[in-house]
Amino acid sequence: MKLSADQQKSMHRTFQYHSLLHRLTVPAFTGLCLIYHACWGQVAPTVDRRPSADIRGAVYIPADAFNAPQMWKNFSLAETRRDFGYARKIHLNALRIWVSYEYWRMEPRRSQTCFDQLLAAAHDSGIRVLVSLFEEDGVTPTPQNMWATNPTDAFDVQSPGDRVTLSHDKTSWDEPRSFVRRFMEHYRNDNRLLAIEVMNEPENNPKVIPFAKAMFETAKSMQGTVPLTVGSSSVGRAETFIPLGLDIIEYHDNFPSRPEQFEAGITNALAVGQKYHLPVWLTEWQRLRPSGSGWGEEKITAAETLPDYASLAPILQKYPIGNFFWSLMIKRAYLLPQRAQGTVNGLFWADGSVWSLRDARAIANDQSIRIPERKVLPVGYLDYLAK
Repeated sequence: MKLSADQQKSMHRTFQYHSLLHRLTVPAFTGLCLIYHACWGQVAPTVDRRPSADIRGAVYIPADAFNAPQMWKNFSLAETRRDFGYARKIHLNALRIWVSYEYWRMEPRRSQTCFDQLLAAAHDSGIRVLVSLFEEDGVTPTPQNMWATNPTDAFDVQSPGDRVTLSHDKTSWDEPRSFVRRFMEHYRNDNRLLAIEVMNEPENNPKVIPFAKAMFETAKSMQGTVPLTVGSSSVGRAETFIPLGLDIIEYHDNFPSRPEQFEAGITNALAVGQKYHLPVWLTEWQRLRPSGSGWGEEKITAAETLPDYASLAPILQKYPIGNFFWSLMIKRAYLLPQRAQGTVNGLFWADGSVWSLRDARAIANDQSIRIPERKVLPVGYLDYLAK
């Protein structure tokens, strides 16, 4: 196996360190430890892993943003604080959020300033952030795709995209790697972060996995107290990253067809976590769909295109598993296949009302919650389907 530059550097420093230890007296060893701690910090930082059962979260993308670049280009601190307040109404303490490598390339200072403001708002609201750095799902990150706002052609975008991730010229990975290093320098010990997700669902294209592994290795070589993870569509796919030092197993189960299927997925995931002594988080879930997931050619009913978190929340709450539902804010589906089905996700409208009070209570596991309900789509919301 060929080692990366980051791995070689870390291994060389470790070899020198251990070779020296064998030749030291006890007083000299003590002195060296003090010097090492002063220069490099802890020899092995303690990774902060919150018990999974305590994590109650949602995916957060602002109501009017179609992708991560738009979220950060149009970032509003007032809107962020408002939405985080909605999250607290249903007892959430975590949110999963994407930063944008593409927007960072355009506006690095503003990108960091906005992210810092978001972290401060989250802290003030009692919320910790699971932040994702790169994204395999979505369309090519061209300027046209990043800034489109017509529901017919405005979708999630890949980051950094196939032109980079699939390139045979590995120097094209240098800039994404610099992004990872800069992020780790600033945030590796930031306790406002629940974890750093290096990439979401890289296994959807097996040819992207080498890029994802390289970025993970870079992050791991600089790790502080914040855990490192990778978003995966299944537990089996997450296992690919365990030998690299994965701290948390993530998996997704958005549209199971039967309750037993969903529950079996949870128990299997927890068993794998127990095998590797790792916490397990379900970082995407939505509703039961008896007709099928809607990712392929299945014909789903009109009712199945709408939110129904109450169909799954009681099952989740039986198990010690961290979870993030998709999504806090009501939105047209993020990805093209679900958009074509007319799928709508989310709980809160921008005015603070909810699609379903039953869903809000189920997610919060609190029947005393009182929030106005608005179970009707705005006029023209799905007109793009007729085009």
